[in-house]
Amino acid sequence: MTRLFSNWTLMTFVLTVMSSPLWPPIPGWGAVWSTVIFVVVSSVIPRLRVCVGMAIAVLLILTHCQLMRVQKHVIFQSESPIWIEGRVNQVFASSQSGFRGPITITAINHVALSWWQRPTIKLFSPIRVYPGQQVQFSVTIKPIYGQLNEVGFDYEKYAISQGWVAQGRVTNQGRYQILTHYSLLSTLYQRVSLATHNSPAQGLILALLFGDRSLLSTEQWQALRNSGLSHLVAISGLHIGIAFGFGFLLAQLLSRFHPSLLWTPWWVGLSMASGYAWLAGFTLPTLRALLMCLTMVVILRLRLHVTTLWRLLFILASVLTVDPFASYSSSFWLSFSAVIVILYLTKRPTFPVRWWWQMLWLQAGISLLMLPISIGLYHGVSYVSLLFNLIFIPWFSYIVMPLLFMALVWLVLSLPGYAWLLQLAEQTLSPVLTTLHSVPSGWLSVSDTMMWVVVGGLVVWRSRDWLRGPAIAALLTIFMLACFHQPKLLQWRMDVLDVGHGLAILIQQGNRALVFDTGASWQGGSMAQSVILPILAKRGIALDSIVISHMDDDHAGGLSVLQREAPDARVFTSQSLPSSQACLRGMNWWWGSLSIEVLWPPKRVTRAYNQHSCVVRVRDMYGHSVLMTGDVEAVGEWLLVRNQSHLTSQVMVVPHHGSATSSTQQLIKRVSPKWALASINKGNRWRLPSPHIVKRYQQSGATWLDTGSAGQISVFFHPNDMRIMTKRLDDNHRWYRQMLRNGLE
Repeated sequence: MTRLFSNWTLMTFVLTVMSSPLWPPIPGWGAVWSTVIFVVVSSVIPRLRVCVGMAIAVLLILTHCQLMRVQKHVIFQSESPIWIEGRVNQVFASSQSGFRGPITITAINHVALSWWQRPTIKLFSPIRVYPGQQVQFSVTIKPIYGQLNEVGFDYEKYAISQGWVAQGRVTNQGRYQILTHYSLLSTLYQRVSLATHNSPAQGLILALLFGDRSLLSTEQWQALRNSGLSHLVAISGLHIGIAFGFGFLLAQLLSRFHPSLLWTPWWVGLSMASGYAWLAGFTLPTLRALLMCLTMVVILRLRLHVTTLWRLLFILASVLTVDPFASYSSSFWLSFSAVIVILYLTKRPTFPVRWWWQMLWLQAGISLLMLPISIGLYHGVSYVSLLFNLIFIPWFSYIVMPLLFMALVWLVLSLPGYAWLLQLAEQTLSPVLTTLHSVPSGWLSVSDTMMWVVVGGLVVWRSRDWLRGPAIAALLTIFMLACFHQPKLLQWRMDVLDVGHGLAILIQQGNRALVFDTGASWQGGSMAQSVILPILAKRGIALDSIVISHMDDDHAGGLSVLQREAPDARVFTSQSLPSSQACLRGMNWWWGSLSIEVLWPPKRVTRAYNQHSCVVRVRDMYGHSVLMTGDVEAVGEWLLVRNQSHLTSQVMVVPHHGSATSSTQQLIKRVSPKWALASINKGNRWRLPSPHIVKRYQQSGATWLDTGSAGQISVFFHPNDMRIMTKRLDDNHRWYRQMLRNGLE
């Protein structure tokens, strides 16, 4: 048993589990039983005992993968739509088309499922449902498809971290039934929501108490990110720690009356933390934080004299045993990195004695040492976060959250005055709202190059005296090699970004960029905000020009965002817009060493629809060329072919996402592309691209690629050749992408 909990065994277990996002497609149950045999053998044979931790980790991951595969098979084996019965664990959040949230399915088409067959799916519902309710819906089921770019949110990876195997939508005009059982949680949510419905702080209160952030406005979200305070409204380790501390301090008074009550503060603290996790619907971040609290209390209760390293490894191993896919989530890396930094700072001999200096020391140390993590995940930092966190973390910890907890206790006990406590909590949030409305844009985008400079600086800063010289020499050597190494000369590159149903193309030349279309927008965000701007920041390049093919949202939804972030960028469009230049046939200009030639439309219009799409050809001095067509349709293609004699291009971005209304035989023959690239949303409701159109390009000799299957498509142009890479070329072999995207295997 001692060997089982040794540092080596725990470390190999943790590292093996955290490596599972990189694993290839996983074999069937035979691999599980083979691993069981190896675990038994390695625990008996002394020479193999060093592999016990790794073997147990492999067995854990394989078993969970097989269970998810079984659950996916269960959900897809019946023809959609299906009749489901399920259990709601979390409050459904608001969405554009209703409400959304996870649901665990207990029966399909009136056939009950065993506990290990019960899949969890993300459900889109026309009504809000609450934890504790049993629901029955007629649902259409789809595989989980996500976009994949070099930056941005990875929906498929996030789905695995949440345990989802599919997504469903309640059928239009389909019947449904809510089997309403009494639920204290739903009652609390509804009463708090009703009591705060006229308050500007309602979004913050519901986010802090129940983890429902859907009522936070776009402006509030943006201000929270700019100020570095977004973590305060995402219930995680900080909030569970506050709840634990609140209960601990309340019960500490009781422990003074009798020696048998010595451990009362610890158990009351755990109870408060558990209650808060229950309020949030026992989401995975809250469960991880709660498990950390429980593990620490157990270690203290058993009076185990262990090293800090062992304690950290044991907590990690405990969390990963309960939630093997925790490492797929960025919140896992943020929370545990923060724990490591805190442990490191508190163990320093220079750690201050006075509480106010400790707080300043910890916050400054966390802000500095977490910089590489923040830059790596978000490609930027908030340069005002240190100040705002120093002010508002104590404010939330000692004033806002205790008042909210007290209001809930009053509400549960049906005591008079809970509404007054909620109003008082609203007043304490007023300074936060005022600050958020007046906060400057404190977000600083950071390129990859700057990130490595920061990492190198931290390495040198924290090196011991005898290592500092060699560390500086090593960093200078790497920098010089990078400067003098001459890779194959890259003239320019084009990236067809994976933006779902829409189009966004980024052309880069040196450290300058041209964007052709921006992708879609929605309430609270846009593809420009979530994909284009982070790529520009990551690469450290500036936006020169924006060409909008036409004004449909899926092509121009992010224009205002790009104009706000790059006010000096020139905008070209066929629609008459203020502060824009015309994009008309016959126009051409040089952008660096590239020739930009507009081939369509012939005149500017008041409202640019598909037929008025700008058709642009980009050429370089070595004969490489790209044709970008927007959503031009058959009539426009016919006129384009009739009026343009030079259309030949190596790469063609196919019109209208591969729709049957475009890509006429005459246009394809005149362009004669070697590569046909399409921007589509996998599993879209329009069933694009049309198989007939794909076949037409392939019969012409072109190689077909689309973002729905390939992710971001990057074309690199060199003086003597060109090459194409897709984002999924490296990622698609990973087990979870194969499982989620293939539907029924």
